Amino acid sequence: MRFHKVSAFFVRDLLWDLSYPLNFFWRGASIFFSLVTFYFLGRLVTGATTGHLAAYGGGGYFPFVLVGLALAGFQNVALNSISSAVQYGMYTGTLEAMLVTPTSISTIVFSSVLYQFVSSLLSILLYVAFGALLFGFPLGQADFLSAAVMLVLTLLAHLPLGILSASFLLIFKRGDPITSLVGHLSALLAGVYFPLSVLPGWLQVVSFFLPFTHALEGLRQAVLNGRTVMELSTQVLVLSIFAIILLPLSLAVFSYAIHQAKRLGTLSQF
Repeated sequence: MRFHKVSAFFVRDLLWDLSYPLNFFWRGASIFFSLVTFYFLGRLVTGATTGHLAAYGGGGYFPFVLVGLALAGFQNVALNSISSAVQYGMYTGTLEAMLVTPTSISTIVFSSVLYQFVSSLLSILLYVAFGALLFGFPLGQADFLSAAVMLVLTLLAHLPLGILSASFLLIFKRGDPITSLVGHLSALLAGVYFPLSVLPGWLQVVSFFLPFTHALEGLRQAVLNGRTVMELSTQVLVLSIFAIILLPLSLAVFSYAIHQAKRLGTLSQF
């Protein structure tokens, strides 16, 4: 029965996406033009970044930033997809109807992100395919098992932040600062566009406490240096700790937020 419910969420979101076929074209075009921009930027800074990028396969700036861009989009799904689903449900009135069905909150939460997760995986594949076919992105050393493990842990470590964001939305009816703050800090301090070694020491300390820092480092090492899961034990451990602590906490907060919204009769108000 749970499988049928999960698949129903997936089919609903797929049909919604298919109703706007140009979305797929613009998504691919956006990825392509982004890669073109950073490819030529990489040619501009070649030499100036050699020392800082030595730990990432020696391929230069473009492979480094491509992994960052791809994973940043993946993080964005984890942070924002549940809030978007809750916002749409409140706006259309379907959230309240959904919550009176015999469906667990965890099923609703994880089903709401499933299609976006799959779609984001396809976007990552597009990044890699365009990068490899058109710009010489190196894949010869990549450990794909390690990369898959890092993607799963990235989702599990960041999804709780998206759940907390949705909880804030349920109570206050407005977008919250959580995902915006985490997203901006991750872009600035986790090393999406530049290696952490260029940051002052105190900012590197701050970056250590961002889960995205460890997710990005682990994925880069897996793809660009072929590191195995055992060799990425530090990143695996840190992301697992984030997930183990934050997932049950965020689900409890989300359950409380729903209870409060039901008590106040505001589930269908937006």
